Amino acid sequence: MSPTLPPVRTRLTDLAEQAGVSTATVSRVLNGKHGVSAQARQAVLAALDVLGYERPEKLRTRSAGLVGLVVPELSNPVFPAFAQVIETMLT
Repeated sequence: MSPTLPPVRTRLTDLAEQAGVSTATVSRVLNGKHGVSAQARQAVLAALDVLGYERPEKLRTRSAGLVGLVVPELSNPVFPAFAQVIETMLT
């Protein structure tokens, strides 16, 4: 029985070579950024299809709007109050 090889992951450089563009251009297309010509965008999208890369369903258009807060302890009443003030300011 021959060992099964893991699937080969498509890299940014593979997409760039296939499309004939830079890795920065591929990154811009995948992230929905501006500054890419229609021709280059089409070349990258075609490279995605040729190499069997699954297109991202939702391109990032904005941040998730999440903020994390780490406090040393919650038993000290200062820290929950501090967290509450931050929450109020962010909403």
